[in-house]
Amino acid sequence: MSIRVERTEYDPQVGYQYYVAFSASPMSEAGEVQNRVPVEVAASLCENGTLADLSFELPKYCRGDDALSLIRKEPNARFVEGRVYVDFPGVSGDAVVRAAGRLELDLAGRIIGMEILWAPSDASN
Repeated sequence: MSIRVERTEYDPQVGYQYYVAFSASPMSEAGEVQNRVPVEVAASLCENGTLADLSFELPKYCRGDDALSLIRKEPNARFVEGRVYVDFPGVSGDAVVRAAGRLELDLAGRIIGMEILWAPSDASN
């Protein structure tokens, strides 16, 4: 399995919305998500808004083996000293931005996905 990213078209009032799926389903079903955890995401973006890589710090209660079980299976994701790093091979970023993210956890406490919201006007943050 590989990490999948879905992105909405650019909306001038909202910006871009991304969904990064760590689970088998492309977008998590509302019933699967038991908890949402806010995180700040650092991401490299291409000129067209495509994600090249991302990283985020996990809250301490999300650093256990169960929470990270799906992420650790991914060859292009790694967990180092409290942070998760994900890169997307073949894509090169042109800008590094900070964005608001929300991790999605299932009933077992596994991180199954993440929503990211970024607007170009946030680039000065």
